[in-house]
Amino acid sequence: MSSNLPRKGDRLIKHQVTPCEPGENGYQQIWDFSNVKLQDATYELTYVEQGTDTIIGTEHRTMYYYHTSGDSLFCIGYENPTTFIAYQRPELLFAFPVFQGRSVTDYFDASGNYCDRLNIRLRGKSRVMADASGVLILPEGDTLRKVLRICTHRQIHQRMTPKDVIPDSLRTSSIPFALDCDSIEYLLASDSIHLETETWRWYADGYRYPVFETMKSTIYKFGNAYEHFTTSFVYLPDEQYYDLPYDIDNQERRDLIADEHHEREWKDAGENTRDRRSDQIIDYSYGIGSEGDLYITYELKQPGEVYLSLFDLQGRQLTTIQRTNQSVGNYKETISMNGYPKGEYILRITVGEKVYGEKIVRG
Repeated sequence: MSSNLPRKGDRLIKHQVTPCEPGENGYQQIWDFSNVKLQDATYELTYVEQGTDTIIGTEHRTMYYYHTSGDSLFCIGYENPTTFIAYQRPELLFAFPVFQGRSVTDYFDASGNYCDRLNIRLRGKSRVMADASGVLILPEGDTLRKVLRICTHRQIHQRMTPKDVIPDSLRTSSIPFALDCDSIEYLLASDSIHLETETWRWYADGYRYPVFETMKSTIYKFGNAYEHFTTSFVYLPDEQYYDLPYDIDNQERRDLIADEHHEREWKDAGENTRDRRSDQIIDYSYGIGSEGDLYITYELKQPGEVYLSLFDLQGRQLTTIQRTNQSVGNYKETISMNGYPKGEYILRITVGEKVYGEKIVRG
């Protein structure tokens, strides 16, 4: 919580980029967003404190009210020039600690108005899951390791009525009651139209806020899905670093990561070796020889099928080596890079369902 809760006084810039697919879930993923284009739209995200346990986050001309309780962060309402929403049952955003594979499901219930003409009632269900981890390549080409992706899936039942027709549950003289979980499930299952949103946020270890974000909105009518919109944003890490100079918790984490990476990395005749956990099914090392060839040696600890693939930073596959029905043992492969320009490349090694990725620099 100390490393990832929003803080008063923080100011960020979100850069809109071309919409990106989130990709697969699982361990050791490689998200290559180096070829996405920054668009003209940028949004400022600021946080101010209200009371002792409420933070107001402002973006897109909307104020979101966040409340911490125990080990969780909730949204308790939001407002903008046209819409006001207050939660009778807050919406869960995070339950700490967050680690891969953890999934938390909760329900929310809210009411409000639109342009002071329509009453709004929102009920729904949200599931927050840390579903993937791996390496992320930013639009500027920087590579971030120890990245955790968090997916939030929301199902929303919405009811809007004219202001002059006020249901008992929305009268200002009474406090709207919150439905129980079974009632919300019934509404979502029985209504002919409902909205679903999926938001994927990528968090890099050592940074308080996400570094990348994709949101997809879908409307379901009588069981048929109609895509509403998809949008993506990047929060450039250097802007997080310079605009948040007093984030001591995350500065210490970044320093620790840098020290660990330095201790693990060693070079001998142009060959790099990455330490592996003993329970992994492959250990490998790689290096580029003086003649420009990429050498990969690996020890296979379980029989299986091995794919060695080389990509450029635009995501184009340059070559693939496939080895089927390999037994346990040591192997060596060579990929010629003589025809490729100097620069950075991605080596992906696939063994069964396991995927490993390395950044290769051809000098």
